[in-house]
Amino acid sequence: MKSDEIIEKLRTKLQESDPSNRTVMNIFQFHFTDSDGNLIKSMVFDFKELNIYEGTCADAEADITVSDENFYLVGSKQTTFEELVANNNLKMEGDQDAFHKLAEKFRMNVKKE
Repeated sequence: MKSDEIIEKLRTKLQESDPSNRTVMNIFQFHFTDSDGNLIKSMVFDFKELNIYEGTCADAEADITVSDENFYLVGSKQTTFEELVANNNLKMEGDQDAFHKLAEKFRMNVKKE
């Protein structure tokens, strides 16, 4: 997956983070698709336990379906989750507040034109 490098960077950053200094403490279920909308991989982004792993989780506060390419664009600061939602390129079900906290983290340092 093209997003694997972004996911690895996030995993490393989570493992190096100070557990007492967190603003996002939610669990997110991500479903990555190809350009045709077919599922490639499901991953859990667990900000409570500071871990990212392949699989599914029944305790996720938000369920996010996004293409591998679009997640890569967010992770490389070329777009935002909000832009993907506005363009119907991301589907999110669950806790809107948790999703917005996550989106805010990704929005930091977005390239400005």
